[in-house]
Amino acid sequence: MEKWIGKRPTIGQKTLGTKYGRLLQEAEIATLSSQESVLKIIEAECDKKSGRELKGILALTTQSIFFVSKHEQMTYEYSQINDIEVRTNGKDKNSWSLSLKIGRKKRTFDDIKKNDDSQEFIEILEYIITNQSKEILTTVTHDFDYFLHAEKLNDLQNRNVKITSFLMKRDNLNLSKNGERLLREKHKGASLIAEGFFQEDRQSKGNFIVLDNQVVYLYEFNNKERKAKLLNKWDFKYFSHAVIDRFAIKTVINVTETGKSLIINLSGKEFVSILNDANIPLHQKKRKWYQKILGFRSGKWWKRAIASLVYLLILLLTFNAFFGENNKEASSVKSSDKTAVSKTEQKEEQTENQSKQEGNEQQDNKSKKEEKAKKQAEEKRKQEEEARLAEEKRKQEEEARLAEEKRKQEEEARLAQEKRKQEEEARLAQEKRKQEKEIQQAEAQEQQTNVYYKNCTVARQAGVAPIHSGEPGYAKHLDRDGDGIACDR
Repeated sequence: MEKWIGKRPTIGQKTLGTKYGRLLQEAEIATLSSQESVLKIIEAECDKKSGRELKGILALTTQSIFFVSKHEQMTYEYSQINDIEVRTNGKDKNSWSLSLKIGRKKRTFDDIKKNDDSQEFIEILEYIITNQSKEILTTVTHDFDYFLHAEKLNDLQNRNVKITSFLMKRDNLNLSKNGERLLREKHKGASLIAEGFFQEDRQSKGNFIVLDNQVVYLYEFNNKERKAKLLNKWDFKYFSHAVIDRFAIKTVINVTETGKSLIINLSGKEFVSILNDANIPLHQKKRKWYQKILGFRSGKWWKRAIASLVYLLILLLTFNAFFGENNKEASSVKSSDKTAVSKTEQKEEQTENQSKQEGNEQQDNKSKKEEKAKKQAEEKRKQEEEARLAEEKRKQEEEARLAEEKRKQEEEARLAQEKRKQEEEARLAQEKRKQEKEIQQAEAQEQQTNVYYKNCTVARQAGVAPIHSGEPGYAKHLDRDGDGIACDR
């Protein structure tokens, strides 16, 4: 069934697979060729106006569009279709009618439900009619085990492969799953891919940890840009004698030699197990069970007190959510019993007490209205408080994001300044070496020019004979035979 609805179908596509499963199996044998792939299927009704009401599957493949039902089957090559028309299906605004103009004939399919699947179907059909030779990627043909990251999207764009809008939306799961799928493609043999970060000087770096071939990789995954940047990597031996500190939802690997930490979310046990299998010595920090709970880790009394109050409040709210309705029903029953008793007593009493009873009822109604108004005001206050807290949280997150961006910009500026400084120092050092070399050459030339010997006797006494041409002291009056060697006899 995956051939028809893909690896990650919607609920509507699963329903079609269940409802028309046998029909699709027969169509796969009778209609589809070995080189033909299904692009999308939807449910439609053919020839509704004729009264036959053929309900079945309308399918798009790489070669044709075909309709199959229990009683009839029809196939049209894309080259046969001159034009298509999509309009609202009469009075039903939640369904479409699709008309195919084939030569002089028109074939109409009705009762196509408006949803993401049918919109993708129309998008595919419109594209193929005008671009029959080009490839298109849909929610049926795409392998959701692999993420449509930036590099893959660029590659598909360079190959002129069309990607449907619904596929882009459907493929974007969340940061955790998107990052894992991207890194699984980069490290196909990875023993572990988990969310985590590296902490140095109270600053966090990265958001994904990968263990592959006894190397720990640290990546920064940007879900918006669909890119993963390698920040650092360490050999397993880097974590030798590290201290493992386990908490309820995370594991901290403290590298004692450097004072830096690697924090693994949820998958800390697997990380430690892999390092143990690689014979990396580790030390486990022992904690009592309650010291692993948020608020009790540091051992400070005021943090414990706040955490206890928060957990108690959550427990009370949960208890109230389960048993509050039962209490309301019990109060209602009790109130009804009291009303019945009062009515019985009222019948037994004289008519003179009737006005008094009515006054009491009015007072009760007034009290109930006041209680109801008070409750509504309290609920409104709670909603406003929740909205205020949500706004404050959003502002704090925005301020943290801006602060992080500012820090990154300042760090980049600092690195650029250091690079320019190093380049300037290298240039000045190069100029200094060049000047020193020129001075040495000038001194050597000056020394050569200043040496003079009156005759060969003087040259021999100086211990420099014979003197070759170009050497200090060479002169033509010393080289009588003109062979370039002076005082050689």
